[in-house]
Amino acid sequence: MYKLGEILEVKIVGIRDYGLFIQDKKGRKGLIHVSECDNQYIRNMHHAFDIGEKVQAVVMEDDGNRRFALSIRALKETKGNLSKYPRPINFYVNHKHFWTKSHYDAGFKPLAEHLEGWKAEKLK
Repeated sequence: MYKLGEILEVKIVGIRDYGLFIQDKKGRKGLIHVSECDNQYIRNMHHAFDIGEKVQAVVMEDDGNRRFALSIRALKETKGNLSKYPRPINFYVNHKHFWTKSHYDAGFKPLAEHLEGWKAEKLK
């Protein structure tokens, strides 16, 4: 299992319009979504990448099993220097952790707080 933010060299084993299928040295397969391939629009993935090509990418998600998600764009945007960007401290298997929107922890509590008021308003 890889840590979030870890930089890997992977081999492209498949190309689709929606992204690149990659394989690491251990034989694990993953996906680089088209939005994570470059910081600009890619019209044709087959013109931008070749099967068998080796690319470097950053680990964005790892489920602990056989699949993981990577980003070439994040590596380009940071110019390979991820040390100044915060990383999650813990990574739990079978839980997804993202670097964005981690401060939202509201759930259904705000809805429950307003529910009685909404009911009363509707019954008027």
